[in-house]
Amino acid sequence: MASHMPVNHPLRPIYRIVGGLSGLYMIVFGVLGAITTGGEPPLGIGVGEVLGQGTNLANSLFAIVIGALVVLGTVIGRNADTLAFTYLGWALLVVGMFFLAVVRTDANVLNHTVNTTIVWFVVGTLLITAGLYARSAPAGRAVATSH
Repeated sequence: MASHMPVNHPLRPIYRIVGGLSGLYMIVFGVLGAITTGGEPPLGIGVGEVLGQGTNLANSLFAIVIGALVVLGTVIGRNADTLAFTYLGWALLVVGMFFLAVVRTDANVLNHTVNTTIVWFVVGTLLITAGLYARSAPAGRAVATSH
């Protein structure tokens, strides 16, 4: 059974760059957030804002881990980037959806704001899209996807 996912897409390098830059953004956000909220409780609510997004130390560390995994997948390549982009993109969407639902409650332990959630949705969507088109295979094994 052949997959309907494009393999060896001509814009694959651009999608890998987009995915890698998304991961770098998450790292920068996390590092700045960790610096800003370093002396605060890790799960403090309303303790910090970085790049217009609410954060706390736990959220910043989570962003650093997600960003580092995305960048690691990008550097490794060989379809590790596709897996990292796809799964971590969906993880950002799920986490963002949860915190959008609890943004004004005590369950908002990562101090998300609506702005944080929107940015995570955008980054997650970029990662999923990059994951869809970044697959590679040897030329003999790639199946033509256009008819």
